[in-house]
Amino acid sequence: MQNRGKPITTHDMVVLHRMFRREFREAAGRVRGVRHGSRAQIRLVADRLALLLDTLHHHHAGEDRLLWPKLSQRIPGHAELWKRMQSRRAALSARLARTNALLGPWAADGGSARGEELAAALEEVSRALDEHFDEEEREALPLVPGVVSQVEWDEIGDAASAAVPRGKQFTVLGMILKDTDPGEQILIMAHLPLPPRVLWRAVGERNFRRLEERLAAAVGHG
Repeated sequence: MQNRGKPITTHDMVVLHRMFRREFREAAGRVRGVRHGSRAQIRLVADRLALLLDTLHHHHAGEDRLLWPKLSQRIPGHAELWKRMQSRRAALSARLARTNALLGPWAADGGSARGEELAAALEEVSRALDEHFDEEEREALPLVPGVVSQVEWDEIGDAASAAVPRGKQFTVLGMILKDTDPGEQILIMAHLPLPPRVLWRAVGERNFRRLEERLAAAVGHG
């Protein structure tokens, strides 16, 4: 089955990957830098990590349900690629599960226990995620425009967005937009209905900047 409509762009996925790469690259330093015993600061870091892990989970769940089955059915000649990516994803999932298991006890104990173990686990996730995204962007995403329609592509982002808790939506949006250029901002904002776009400009963007300042101060970067 070929996509006979206007070719889609997959750059919005690259922008999303960039957010995950940055956040996981910085995650270990946040764990190591937070002031031990300051439960408010630790909770701030833990909440960011929990949101990051949850957002990545829903991103991958959407791909597993709405993207990879279509690609494997419509372009079966790439079976080795899908098998290799599946293996890489399984290894990444194991690292993510271990990180999730460490996060709760670290936060509950005031950051004094398992901090270095959690930081090391986050570093492993960051490396594995970079390898996974590199392969996906290099080999899989270029295949998408020929076989996936715009409606089908939008379903993936819509499903991931719908899974974000209502009170965290602007935080995730701010994380995604953080390192974007004006063209990429237009691309990402185009996926949103008008009311959230207006609210982001009115209050969401400012609140996200304040959150970033608090997070930086919590890990000694403010």
